[in-house]
Amino acid sequence: MNYQQLHEAVKNGSIVSALDTSGKKHRFFISDSGDLCRFKSRSRRQGYRVNEAELARYTRLIPFKQAPTGDERLRKEYRLIEKYKRMAGEAGFTNHFIRDCLALPDFDAWRKDMVEPNSWETDKEMRPKTLYELRITTGTNIDGKVISLNRIAKKYPREVERLREAIRNRSATIIIGGRWAKFAGYDISIETELNAETGDFRGFLSLEYAGCGNGYYYLLINDKNFIGYDVD
Repeated sequence: MNYQQLHEAVKNGSIVSALDTSGKKHRFFISDSGDLCRFKSRSRRQGYRVNEAELARYTRLIPFKQAPTGDERLRKEYRLIEKYKRMAGEAGFTNHFIRDCLALPDFDAWRKDMVEPNSWETDKEMRPKTLYELRITTGTNIDGKVISLNRIAKKYPREVERLREAIRNRSATIIIGGRWAKFAGYDISIETELNAETGDFRGFLSLEYAGCGNGYYYLLINDKNFIGYDVD
């Protein structure tokens, strides 16, 4: 791509940035005077004029990424739902949450079960159900976020070994509790629960703001991972 072609591509928005020979990313724009320019680092207002001789420094031009539409957008949204279904399928135990995850619809059934959008949503078109409407989570910003036992074990190896034993034996116990326990800047607590009548086994992970009692709550979705469920 020569200079004039690059200038036109930036002007029409098809090219937005480039990588130079050192791997550094440069963002392009067209100035008020019509010149091809690159933004200064961490700036959205100021930059430097790009001349024709500088083109050799760019090893790759980066095009504008179009937002997904139609079937592509739906498949992207469904991947979050499928994540719960897939990970629950790896569980060696069962409970109400696991059964609900396993009963989640496949893509074709999900996309056909349309609902009215909520009043606060800007898009008023009918759409498929969210994880909240499918009664899997309470609908928060940690939907789909996974915290593995291996990650927790880096700080609490003995406690996680006890947790793994509780999962194997389906036993109820408090693994980590009390305000002394910290993880990623939060008060951490982990416990397991067993319903002796049904055999249902559950695991809970809480990450709360220090001394607050509010935070982020995860459920054990299989023998190796917790997954996002609620924010309080």
